[in-house]
Amino acid sequence: MQKIYFWKPGFLALLLCLCVSTVLAQRVITGKVTSTADSTGLPGVTITMQGAQGGTVTDGNGRFSLQVPAGVQALSFSYLGYRPQTFTIGQQSNITVALEAASKGLNEVLVVGYGTQTRRDVTGTISSIKGADIQNLPVSDAAQALQGRASGVDIVRSNASPGSTPSIRIRGTGTINNAEPLVVIDGVPAGSINDVNPNDIASMEILKDASSSAIYGTRAANGVILITTKKGNYNEKLRASVNVYHGVSNAIRHIPLLTAPDLVMLKQERYTNDGVAIDPIWQDPYYAVQRTDWQKAILRSGQVTNADVSLRGGNATSNYMFSAGYYDEKGIVENSYFKRYSVRINSEHKLGKRFKVGENIQLTYKESWGFDTYSTQTGLLFSALRFNPAIPVHNEDGSYGSSKASNELGDINNPVFTSETSDGWDKNYRLLGNVYAELEIMEGLTLRGNYGFDGSIFNQYSFVPRVLDQTRTRAQAQLWNRSESNSSQLGEVFLTYNKLLAGKHRITATGGYSVQTQNGYFFRAESWGLNDESADQRVLDNGNDYRAINGNYNPESALASGFVRGFYGYKDKYLLTATFRADGSSRFPEGKRWGYFPAFSLGWRVSDETFFKENVPFVSNLKVTGGWGQLGNQNVDDFQYLAPITRNRQYSFGGEPYTGIWNSSLANPDITWEKAEMTNISMELGFLENRLNATITWFNKNTRDMLVPAPALDLHGTSGIPDRNIGQMSNRGLELELSYQGGNKDFTYNIAANASFIKNKVTRLYEEGTFIGSTEYGRQGAEISRTYEGQPIASFYGWKTGGVYQTQEQINRDPNIANDDRRGSIRPGDMIFLDVNGDGMVNENDRVYLGDPNPDVTYGIQAGASYKGFDLSLSFTGVAGVELYNADRMQGTDPTYPYNMYAEMLDRWHGEGTSNTVPLMTLDSDNQNNRVSDRFVENGSYFSLRNASLGYTIPAKLWGRSGISDIRVYVAAQNLFILTDYTGLSPILGYPNNNDGNRQRGVDVAAYPQARSFTFGATLNF
Repeated sequence: MQKIYFWKPGFLALLLCLCVSTVLAQRVITGKVTSTADSTGLPGVTITMQGAQGGTVTDGNGRFSLQVPAGVQALSFSYLGYRPQTFTIGQQSNITVALEAASKGLNEVLVVGYGTQTRRDVTGTISSIKGADIQNLPVSDAAQALQGRASGVDIVRSNASPGSTPSIRIRGTGTINNAEPLVVIDGVPAGSINDVNPNDIASMEILKDASSSAIYGTRAANGVILITTKKGNYNEKLRASVNVYHGVSNAIRHIPLLTAPDLVMLKQERYTNDGVAIDPIWQDPYYAVQRTDWQKAILRSGQVTNADVSLRGGNATSNYMFSAGYYDEKGIVENSYFKRYSVRINSEHKLGKRFKVGENIQLTYKESWGFDTYSTQTGLLFSALRFNPAIPVHNEDGSYGSSKASNELGDINNPVFTSETSDGWDKNYRLLGNVYAELEIMEGLTLRGNYGFDGSIFNQYSFVPRVLDQTRTRAQAQLWNRSESNSSQLGEVFLTYNKLLAGKHRITATGGYSVQTQNGYFFRAESWGLNDESADQRVLDNGNDYRAINGNYNPESALASGFVRGFYGYKDKYLLTATFRADGSSRFPEGKRWGYFPAFSLGWRVSDETFFKENVPFVSNLKVTGGWGQLGNQNVDDFQYLAPITRNRQYSFGGEPYTGIWNSSLANPDITWEKAEMTNISMELGFLENRLNATITWFNKNTRDMLVPAPALDLHGTSGIPDRNIGQMSNRGLELELSYQGGNKDFTYNIAANASFIKNKVTRLYEEGTFIGSTEYGRQGAEISRTYEGQPIASFYGWKTGGVYQTQEQINRDPNIANDDRRGSIRPGDMIFLDVNGDGMVNENDRVYLGDPNPDVTYGIQAGASYKGFDLSLSFTGVAGVELYNADRMQGTDPTYPYNMYAEMLDRWHGEGTSNTVPLMTLDSDNQNNRVSDRFVENGSYFSLRNASLGYTIPAKLWGRSGISDIRVYVAAQNLFILTDYTGLSPILGYPNNNDGNRQRGVDVAAYPQARSFTFGATLNF
């Protein structure tokens, strides 16, 4: 018999009440999980409920939503590479949880351009530097702190004057043109890294290969640096931080020079060797008395002061971060300085559950002043190294000492006079920011719009007085004023889709459109002959003669782009990333404007395979990746497809002068992008639960269609020559990274090392035997560097030497000069130059490759430790396999000039067997002993302790002051030591001439020297 159940009304009502009460008892908890290091959202964090089943994971931005039953009071958060945390939710409905990194985790979040990715999913090559790693270093910009911290990144600062911007090369120099990487700050492409307060930086990602960089298309051939600044968190109480430090700096080394008595002795020896009467000035006992060390006279003790404050916090719907910074550096050269004032406001606001808006705004003001330290006519360091040491800084009557007494003392001015009487400043106002809106259309699908603005106003003032009592006189005072304004506007919109399907198919797709425009204006005026040179009278109106007044618009350009990137991961083991970008630039002619840049990369997480786990248990992580792609470079002069017309050209017809117009430059209607093609293979290894990590990467980067000036064979006249896409260049290398983190509760330590091995070669230029030259150096117009096909870019080029002739018999039987017309004028004590081509003569045909200024190896070592409040941080950097050309030594050992000389001239040849390296003292230049040769090529390898800091954090319980969570006091040093065989002021040499591109590197022209600094500071957290 079938049973029939009847539902009574009372029982049904009771059941409904239970269901309703259960639903009402549940609540929804939303929030975000971030990293304590940089407040970046962490995707894929596992969230479980204590005392109940179920949970969730965070999305790509670190956000989550979870239904929590009644009675659950705490949530557990776990994330690979981070310390697990339990959070008591109480009555809160929106929470923010910050996880602390336990080691270099595979789920570390990296900014990859138009989005983020976890490290475990990255198939390209990206180096990440956290803001905490470079905080409170005594540097004016973040680039200086990067050296040695990322493989494949080489940073050099030839001119170390305050506020100067270092040169950055990622995976070598890829073009003869501008090779600086693209810098993107909070999503806005910016021209420079030096405006950002280093203490505002949350992270810096360096995109090095094509797979990671191709999303930026035409501007990514030289690599990309993504800077993300700090932000506040939702539901975070107000937190404040104040940091101050002050320090002193001094020159690392001085060049050994001749003292006044030794200089007189050698000057007299010149005349004796040449058999002519000694000039009376060198027989005057006044000039045999040492009065001034001119290096010490202009290289003083510098100072640096920094102060910055930050506030951050948020509620359920908004977060914010405000910071203000002040940096003031007084250089080691008198009257050189750099100041920066910066203000930053970052905030984000939720407008409902799916829509948010935000902004990142940075305002900076920079002011600086420095001196010419390159010229061999008026350069300040050049003058200090050459000025006669018997001349006082000031005469007894208070006037400046001078070399006017004789031409034998040289035609340069007292360097202290130059530094103390020149006046000027450069002022730069810059606004860099973006506003954005983001809409979550549906779960996993987000639309984001971004508007960026980068605007700057540059003003320059320079004044030099009338000079009557120095060798280089100036009949009238001269005043320059210059003003320039530039702006760039960026508009972009893109969609991002992020979804995990069936628990094993992870898909992330990004696609969008971007437009960027640039324009500007400049004005310059010059006024001579101020009757009153008082400081408050130095204005253009008071000049008697106006000169060089000009102004115009800077070239206006635009870049339109479409881009798409897709990522697919199967079971998080098999990974694929594909990118495509199309860019159209107004810098190139119609039909040549659009460039198309594809890239793809594959990854295999071998350590996730069952067979690997079972057989290789000591390896906790193994990932193999490889990729290929094309990148572009548009960093060349604008509109070379046009032939500009310039007025006021002077002509002569029939002996009569006429004024007309002319084509100042020829046109190239076929000019287009430079392209870089890159192949990349990498292997990541982790041991001891990823406390020990290693990465090995091989890459091959080939630049083709490189733009180089190529004159036509029938070209006549003086018009400028446009570039043509005919060059090719190769950079191949290997990158190694190794890191280890260890310790216990009280004592933790970490050590990391990286090295890059890179070989550069120009693989195509014009034709065999042709080359691209560089700016000539010095008063003799010495050509030091040339770029030939088959050789590294900017190689040194000159004569080989074979010692010093000791006897006349040696000269008579020397096959190098058997057929040389100069043989009769060569004498014992002259340099031996080698006849390379074997024709018995030493001439231009015997100039050869002398060395490579591009380092074979760059490396860095970082070490840190902490123990019960004490912390120590050390950063070592170095290069190996690099040659430098000591051009200043070439000038400073030339006795034919009327200047002071290097102390090594005391070891000159003065008889048979006395020297085989330094020639005799002479006024004769027939043999050109100081021509460009391997005599001045030196080993430029070095190892330095670039940055070091030691600190102690005083906890609140010891401090005893309410409201202050902790105080950290510290001492730091920069350039503590540099170990090198190089004899110049510093082996850290880059590009001495900004107008010469990459055609010359590693040439020492006695530029502003590096300094060693010591700072003391404190950080207060509230």
